[in-house]
Amino acid sequence: MDFLSKYKKPLLTGIIIGMAVLAVLLVLSDIRGVVKVFSDFQLRYLPLILILAPLNYLLRYIKWNYYLSQVDLKPDPTVNKYIFLSGLSMTITPGKVGELLKCYLLKEHMDAPVSTTSSIVMAERITDGIAMVILASLGSLIYVFGGWVLLFTITALIFIVVLFQMDTFFDYFTGLIGRVKFLHKASLFLVKFQRNLKKLFTLKALIYAVGIGVISWGFEGLVVYFAVKAFGGDISVLGSFFVVSISSILGAISALPGGLGVAEGSIMALLLMVGISTEMAAATTVVTRFSTLWLGVALGILGLFLAKRELEKDVNSNLSSNDGKA
Repeated sequence: MDFLSKYKKPLLTGIIIGMAVLAVLLVLSDIRGVVKVFSDFQLRYLPLILILAPLNYLLRYIKWNYYLSQVDLKPDPTVNKYIFLSGLSMTITPGKVGELLKCYLLKEHMDAPVSTTSSIVMAERITDGIAMVILASLGSLIYVFGGWVLLFTITALIFIVVLFQMDTFFDYFTGLIGRVKFLHKASLFLVKFQRNLKKLFTLKALIYAVGIGVISWGFEGLVVYFAVKAFGGDISVLGSFFVVSISSILGAISALPGGLGVAEGSIMALLLMVGISTEMAAATTVVTRFSTLWLGVALGILGLFLAKRELEKDVNSNLSSNDGKA
């Protein structure tokens, strides 16, 4: 299995970019002032800040299992847990496309069709996007900026959801590209992909998945709330939802690895706009990104190695069985 070497480069690149962004953030701020803010950090808030992102991952894991059940995939529970975690390591790849690693691992584990598993990954991202828009809309009740981002994102999400419900359009489109010999297999893949995604976009499934998304990403919004509180500042809960959701939307639109640079800049700018000092905004941004991004990446790398170990066990077990039969 060579998937570790395949994804090592984008993962390392993302980590290097992340360190560079952090350095720039501190340089542009008053480093001594930021250090002073950190010295005033109230440690009683630390457990809350560290547990909120894992709660997000737990709820997203529930959604992942729900989608697997919708397409009748039943991986081994232990392997499935590690496969889901491994996807977190890929959040610092451009546009999170590295999360398709989960499709590769499920293919290795149970020969699951990529056309099916990739539709699950896309459904995850789209319903997460809808949840972000809802949270941003809640936050915008008290702020007047960010409207154009919401309008663009809502329009794009509605278009995508409607598009994947249109069998006629997909059949016509795939029929056209299928006439090209070297694209014939791709057209068949797209048809299966669309049909599977359509199953995941029923009204019941959308309400369930988006509901989970609003709660899970709301936990990450609370990271900003408690981080500001820990530094002695003040921000409303709705304001913290707005900061995290808008910065996540902008990061996703940028298609940069993990939204690096865009997300940090957005968090800091939005905090400054609501009256947080530069030093406290920089410190809050560092804490927020550690909790909501880098903690997940670390858990994902652990999950990736554990998934590799379990899959290698499966391979060795199959080889032993075949040798015994021979």
